[in-house]
Amino acid sequence: MKALFFENRLDKVIALKVAERVSRYAAFGPFSPLRYAEVPEPRLPNPRWIKVRNIQCGLCGTDLHFMFMDLHPKSFSAAIPGIRRKFLGHELVGEVIEVGDEAGGFREGERVVMRIDWPSCFQLEMDPPCPQCARGDYMLCENVGAKELPITDVGGGFSPFMVMHRTQPFRVPDALSDDAAVLIEPLASAAHGVLKAPPHGPERVLVIGGGTIGLLTIAAIRHIASEAAVYCLARYPFQARVAEKYGAVVIHEGPDLYGRIAGVVDARHVRGRLGNEILLGGFDRVYDTIGNDATFHNALRWARGGGTVVLVGINFSPGRIDYSPIWAREVHVVGINCHATETDGRTSFDVAADLLLAQTLDPADIITHRFPVARYKDAVKAFVHKGRAGAIKIVLQQP
Repeated sequence: MKALFFENRLDKVIALKVAERVSRYAAFGPFSPLRYAEVPEPRLPNPRWIKVRNIQCGLCGTDLHFMFMDLHPKSFSAAIPGIRRKFLGHELVGEVIEVGDEAGGFREGERVVMRIDWPSCFQLEMDPPCPQCARGDYMLCENVGAKELPITDVGGGFSPFMVMHRTQPFRVPDALSDDAAVLIEPLASAAHGVLKAPPHGPERVLVIGGGTIGLLTIAAIRHIASEAAVYCLARYPFQARVAEKYGAVVIHEGPDLYGRIAGVVDARHVRGRLGNEILLGGFDRVYDTIGNDATFHNALRWARGGGTVVLVGINFSPGRIDYSPIWAREVHVVGINCHATETDGRTSFDVAADLLLAQTLDPADIITHRFPVARYKDAVKAFVHKGRAGAIKIVLQQP
């Protein structure tokens, strides 16, 4: 089968970084660790696995981080033990076509999405599991890299077939379309971020970012904390339209942003020297769904004293960040890594599925572009130039 994957080879990564000085899309070239190539079609490694025929898969920013190797060598993530071959695509929906005898009651023909992407105690079948996995926080696994998976070529969402350990699949409710199903995983991430610090009553909250996760975070807030006053900082008009449809008051990027935000939340806008701006007062909660240096810098300054910032967006290459508001204003900061088992014992995926079943979110508002997997390069370019393309969620489809 032909699959899209990343080879974890230092020589290829170094070659890519050199080639990027010449070409923006060196990741598509011969010096890159990224490959769209033939690999063996996976077989069940033991009776506790299932095999899936993929239908379609969303293109995520994390996929692009791997494609372009946007990872600082001294970041925390760079030190985590990796796997030799990383198959890309985790926002998938697929059909079960083979079931191991000990795979936990899955049946052929049912649709699933994938819960656990990175190898954890579950796929590695570690007994006993680490404390994090035992609590259901599989993305925080402390045994990652402790042993190899029982099969190298597991496949991924951008492969026609893949295998999953019985702990990975989440059954798609029959009432959900394939388009709704492909949003379950990113919506689970958004819901997990909201549930980490849910708004109380009519609190004023800000969602930074109008991309897929930002818009899904707005939907999750409306589902989980309907009384909250939700604001969204959006860059593009097409993002703003969806944010407003989902009940957020849009704050557009542009001049005098600190001053305009101060007016929204009745905060005091203070201008220091050398372009230094702060707010005294601010939002009760800020959900940063972008997570780069600039947005996190602003998130810390836009939260009120004693307020909360939830870092939802992923940045594998952080730079210099002013963290002084954390102590100067006693701002609470919490991060999330995708999804988990929530405090009530349900998973983030259960919450996401319930929201989609409530039909308060229309997949047509989020999914804007579709490409066959073979045209992944065109899909990536539309993602990179989303403002010009008008892209929110891009989906890659299997033949």
